[in-house]
Formats: sequence, C-alpha cells, structure tokens
Amino acid sequence: MVMRNRHDGGGTPSWWEDLPPRVRGRFSRPPTHEENNQPAPSDPPPPLSRREIAGDLSRLVLLFGVVAMANLLFLLVALSFVVGCGPFAVR
Repeated sequence: MVMRNRHDGGGTPSWWEDLPPRVRGRFSRPPTHEENNQPAPSDPPPPLSRREIAGDLSRLVLLFGVVAMANLLFLLVALSFVVGCGPFAVR
C-alpha cells in the first residue's frame, strides 16, 4: 500500500517526513554496539608478513592447479564416453 503524499505540491517537502512513522522511529538514533550484542571495534589487526602472504598465495596456486587437473580428468572421461574408446567406454 502506498502512503498518500501529505504535501500536495505545497512547498518543498522533506523526504524524511514522507516516511512512515515506524521507519522514522527505527532510524531516528544510531544503533549502539550494546544493542547489537557486538563487541566494540578494536585496533586493526597487524599487517601480514611476507611469509604469510607467500604461504597464502602458494595455497591459492595449488588449489587452482588441483581444480584444473580435475577439470581435465573430467573432460577426458567425458571424451572417452563420446568417442567410444578407452577404459570407460560402454560397448
């Protein structure tokens, strides 16, 4: 249901006044961390060292390699079914 515009063209209405009262009440004050049961923001974590970055990147490269090999294996098995030769061919 659409709310009727209370300012039938008279003056420049504020968009805040056109909101429903419950929405205005919800956003009238900023939430605090106690209300959200979240811890207060603390200091940012320390930056990663070169060793940690190299370890993370090497794991990423290894993951991409495993996925690429799995794709190749799947395609070779699918090709053996299509062509009709190989160890997995149905005769």
